[in-house]
Amino acid sequence: MKNLTLNNAFPIVAAALGNKFGVNVRVGGQDAYTDGKSINIPAYNLEDPSYKDVAWGYLAHEAAHVRFTDMVDFRNGATSPIRKSIVNILEDIRIEKMMQESYPGTKRTTEKVVEHLVKTGGFQIVGQDQNIHPAAVLSQLLLFRLRNDVLGQNALSSYADTAESLLEDTFPVGAITRLAGLLSEVPDLDSTRDCVRLADRILRMIEEEQEKEQEKARQQQQSQDQDSDDSSSQSQSNSAQDEDQTDDGSDDSQPDSQPQSDDTQDDQDDQDQSQVQDSQQSDDDGNDLDQQSGQGNTQSAGSSSDQSQDVDSEQLAQILSSVLSAGEDDVPDDLFEAVQELLGQQPRNAYDSDVDLPLAIDPVRNQSIGNALISRVLNESGKIRASLQGLVQSSRYDRPVNKRSGNRIDGRKLSRLVQGDSRVFERRNHRQAPNTAIHLLVDGSGSMNGLYDQSKPSHRMIHLAMESAVALALALEGISGVNPAVTRFPYGDTSNVVPLLKHGQKVRPNAAVFSAMTDGGTPLDSALWYAAASVLATREERKVIMVLTDGQPDDERSAKSIIHRCEATGIELVGIGIAFDTSHLFDNSICINNVSELRSELFRISRDLLLAA
Repeated sequence: MKNLTLNNAFPIVAAALGNKFGVNVRVGGQDAYTDGKSINIPAYNLEDPSYKDVAWGYLAHEAAHVRFTDMVDFRNGATSPIRKSIVNILEDIRIEKMMQESYPGTKRTTEKVVEHLVKTGGFQIVGQDQNIHPAAVLSQLLLFRLRNDVLGQNALSSYADTAESLLEDTFPVGAITRLAGLLSEVPDLDSTRDCVRLADRILRMIEEEQEKEQEKARQQQQSQDQDSDDSSSQSQSNSAQDEDQTDDGSDDSQPDSQPQSDDTQDDQDDQDQSQVQDSQQSDDDGNDLDQQSGQGNTQSAGSSSDQSQDVDSEQLAQILSSVLSAGEDDVPDDLFEAVQELLGQQPRNAYDSDVDLPLAIDPVRNQSIGNALISRVLNESGKIRASLQGLVQSSRYDRPVNKRSGNRIDGRKLSRLVQGDSRVFERRNHRQAPNTAIHLLVDGSGSMNGLYDQSKPSHRMIHLAMESAVALALALEGISGVNPAVTRFPYGDTSNVVPLLKHGQKVRPNAAVFSAMTDGGTPLDSALWYAAASVLATREERKVIMVLTDGQPDDERSAKSIIHRCEATGIELVGIGIAFDTSHLFDNSICINNVSELRSELFRISRDLLLAA
């Protein structure tokens, strides 16, 4: 029964949230989407207990887009896949933050969506795929880190840490440092255009870091080429010295002026010295080879290091370049695109039919007409309020009970003391106030423009209905625990409604809206959707809808469907037919054939409702 009730209430709650957020909501079909003005949510799936949380989170997120996103700037920012991805992530963070400030409850609503995706594996684990594209590394870092840090979605903490580690392994240090500085500005973004500008600064930073890495690669290549040239020059110099030594040997073979004995002695000395040098070389040979080998390894290591740095800079430049040129398949899907798919994958629930929830249209204001109406009903409204208030207050007390202790003595029971009975103290328990939200739906169809008194051309049914509704609203608003509202339907030749008095508002400051206008048919189903959503959004425990109508609804099947939903949700309905029997629609109904009795009948019904509270 609980699931059935929730199913009945799902579109009503969706409409209530839509009204609260100031957006139009449609329930039905198999796709979740928004066109920038209204939001569509698929029918509720009884088999998935998490569907409600996901749907409410999607509704809150898309309502934030409808309210706070400049769609022109948003579309203009989608000039490339990576730019679109960054702008979308920044804008999602901004609008959800603004939504949380306006409606604090949406923080928990969107957190539940994230927690559901984490629990069901809806998020890709960053770093799990070693071939992940650098653009995806950047996008996922922005998604997880900003949602965790700015929106406080702590379920993404581990994802954010993993994404940050992967970013550090992929991007150059300079880019990471500058990115952190740019992201510190995200909490202060005020508009969609600010998000586009910050995205452009991030992309410009990546482009600048790419140019730096390319310049490093060029410098390293030039340094390597210079070392190669120096080595070649040294080799040529050594060859020239060898040639000079060979020429000197040829000169020694020519006769000179020195005596032969000296030459012989010199040869002997050279031979002795050569033997000594050969001996020393034999002793130091191992050490020299080791030193030469070490020098060779050092030179090789240095060359390898230079090459590694060159490769790193070149690779980093290519990584940054690939971010700027990323395609559609290189960046991850938007978070709420995944939610759209999740909602769209739900099996169709045959119980739910497509429901177009009505728009609430601002009423036309005429201060003079409104003031005149208030003046006409003020006296009668005061009498009704005094009578209702007295009845309600007296019904708030239980029958007095005599106790042995207390603060008030019941003089009629003092004789008990003679008999040893000390129960002479009177005690009454005060009940709570009615705690009731009452929504009056006033039929403003074309037929309500008819006369109810043929002798008085100005006495039309819409005038009497409006005066009766305002008189009752004035009376009810003065009773503690009662929260009235008045809505006229339809708006022109549409299925939309005109809220004249919303729950929580006072009648007199809104007198200008109570003009008696008529047009169109009787779209009772859409009016009931709006009224149900309104009372369901109130804090009062008891919810009541009173319908004043003079004719058959345009779509009886749809009207009965929403009536059934309301009753299953705990909303009480009362049908008040003006020369029209509404018993085939409402279990609790009356038919007023003498229209002049409308006000007194409204009073009687309200009295019975409040005394039964």
